[in-house]
Amino acid sequence: MKRYSASLLDPAGTRHVELRVRTKATWGSDTSTVTVRSRVRTEALLSTSVALHLRADAMRSIPSGSVTAQITPSLHEVTFAVAPSGEWSTSTFAVTRSRGDKNVVTHALLAGRAMTSTTVNRKVYVSVSTMVATLLLLLGSFIVSKSSSDRTVFADQISIAPLQTTDSTLEAPVTTLPAPTIAPTTQKFSVLPAKSEFPTMEPQTEDELLAGVPNDGKTWIVIPRLHLRMQIVSGISDDRLALGVGWYRRGPKPGTKGNIGLAGHRTTYPAPFFFLDKMRVADSVILIVRNEMHRYLVKANEAGEPYDVVKPNNIGVLAYLGYDSVTLTTCTPIGTTNERLIVHAKLMKRSPFDRKN
Repeated sequence: MKRYSASLLDPAGTRHVELRVRTKATWGSDTSTVTVRSRVRTEALLSTSVALHLRADAMRSIPSGSVTAQITPSLHEVTFAVAPSGEWSTSTFAVTRSRGDKNVVTHALLAGRAMTSTTVNRKVYVSVSTMVATLLLLLGSFIVSKSSSDRTVFADQISIAPLQTTDSTLEAPVTTLPAPTIAPTTQKFSVLPAKSEFPTMEPQTEDELLAGVPNDGKTWIVIPRLHLRMQIVSGISDDRLALGVGWYRRGPKPGTKGNIGLAGHRTTYPAPFFFLDKMRVADSVILIVRNEMHRYLVKANEAGEPYDVVKPNNIGVLAYLGYDSVTLTTCTPIGTTNERLIVHAKLMKRSPFDRKN
């Protein structure tokens, strides 16, 4: 189950909106049922409009009064009203899943901004027999250890390998855009050193960067304007961003549909986004995913600029933009973590890519 929450301040007063979303797949069918419990606590007398983005091939049914719109062939938006009673109300949607994807609900939006989401994990119950078995195992280990205590074991050196963190490590829900620091590593990158002189982009820059993408099966990002070629790693924690550009695992995975969120250091090694403010409208942001090249072009904001500056808690910039996109995030001003520099780029083309190295 997912929980969504957000507050909205308008002339009618502050509205505190909460959603509880549960998705259930029908056995042996491509149909899923989405049950939404919702309430709004407010002194306002008007209903509050909430929208859900559903990843599905088709909408099978929606409650009376709801409005649905097809954003893409596999993404639908359902808008419904929540009464200002403060009591929980329930709505149910039936959908045809997209290619069997059980992750039906991608975002909940209030006034066009993504609501904060958390996932409620299922409770784990341990049976009495399991507890007894565990106690017997511990007792047996103690007896074996006791019986061998008279033995003397000599060893020149015992080395214990450090615990490795895998991409399946759970992350806490993203509530702020990251501002991490970490020591350098020995990973090889193609990136301009922080605070170096910014060179111009030559016609051959893109080809040279793409030629250096290794044949390792991993996902890479290439930004010709920044003379950047770097591996994309899963996660945005300090240790992950020391290895490359980090992917927000709560959002779409690189190579999939939606708004792919990527984060990178501004000054701390390897500082891939030190020159992110040098990006221009229509510049290329290229993702190499397996043997495909996904080319995105930087979009201008309402003022015609290639980037925005937002507060760290404005995670709405990672919400779905109405088209497949990638969003680059880093700290600003340089040397601080006060705000975040944001660049949006729209997917324009997918094409085969031959990894030659």
